[in-house]
Amino acid sequence: MDISFADVDAARGALIGVTHKTPLDYSNTLSKLTGASVSLKLENLQRTGSFKVRGAYWKIKNLEKSQTKRVIAASAGNHAQGTAYAASKLGIPCTIVMPENASTAKVAATSSYGASIVLAGANFEESLDEANRLAERTSATMIHPFDDPLVIAGQGTVGLEVLEEMNDLEAIVVPVGGGGLISGIVAALKEDHPDVKIVGVQSSLMDSMIKSKRAHKVVEIPSKRTIADGIAVKAPGELTFKIVNKYVDYLVTVTDDEIAEAIFLLLERSRIVVEPAGAAAPAALLSGKIDLRDKKVVAVVSGGNVDMPLMNQLVTRGLITAGRIVRLIFELRDRPGALKEILEAIASRNVNVLDVQQDRLNKRIGLGPVNVLISMETKGREQTEELLKTLRERGFTYRFSE
Repeated sequence: MDISFADVDAARGALIGVTHKTPLDYSNTLSKLTGASVSLKLENLQRTGSFKVRGAYWKIKNLEKSQTKRVIAASAGNHAQGTAYAASKLGIPCTIVMPENASTAKVAATSSYGASIVLAGANFEESLDEANRLAERTSATMIHPFDDPLVIAGQGTVGLEVLEEMNDLEAIVVPVGGGGLISGIVAALKEDHPDVKIVGVQSSLMDSMIKSKRAHKVVEIPSKRTIADGIAVKAPGELTFKIVNKYVDYLVTVTDDEIAEAIFLLLERSRIVVEPAGAAAPAALLSGKIDLRDKKVVAVVSGGNVDMPLMNQLVTRGLITAGRIVRLIFELRDRPGALKEILEAIASRNVNVLDVQQDRLNKRIGLGPVNVLISMETKGREQTEELLKTLRERGFTYRFSE
């Protein structure tokens, strides 16, 4: 193997006092729902909010004397913050190139660690091109987010920490984008624990590692929008593909809806804030994509840097999926008391009205009738079904809002 246990162990020693040894938290909820004994490795509680700082620090610390002590990276999220933090701890100037449409919160967070920010390009690929140009012009060292032996060894310290607390581990489930994290975990586990199953999880919309494995070579896929932008990588690295192709036992995909449901469950049941990419491993277990029943399993929660507007959308979607927010459109005659009758029917089932919107101008309803969208909060599917039955019995017609 290109990266050994000894390489990962060397990185662990250097990271003491720099990164957190994050908790390994047993999850009653996931264990009951999956039939496995599931613990969560909470890298969302890591410094900068993700595992990325581990690899970035170990790479920068190992810069050869012949290299200029200046680093540069391209990222719109976790790699940016991890590299900026690592460089600041080592007193090395750092430049991060971010897309022009990067969120203000992520730019501010990266800047707060002392990095110089350059906004360039409409997407990550264009930002990376600009970073490469700047690196050549300034003789800075590029810190690759995943396809680098030192970066991989640093990420692998996640696996060593898991083994320290669970030496009878039977399977570990890991989110996969470019493959740096899972490659490091392979290096940490497979030499001395070859029977541990290592499972990688990709977004169903950006499954470049899976497509590369099928093709027996690295392939690049078109970009598609997914909420799991942290693992949305067009092509894996040459080194990471080689490791994953040889040593990872299974690769599966999860949809955006499955990721959203996992985020909602972790937030409501465990009070754990997880970003979409970080929820990929729990989502795979919850969706039944992998059957690890009766096994001792760790799911790596790789990060928690989620924008608040997106979190609001995810929570709302979760409540709708759980049947606890219901949005119904009624077509009413424009007469006094029509809306009151519906609201009384809703109140009779002890359902809370969140919002009422009227639309008199929609061409679909013609002249006279009024479209009324009512958003309601229920205690769950049972109360929702009781409400819908009451509305039907009282003669109201409705349709669900999209």
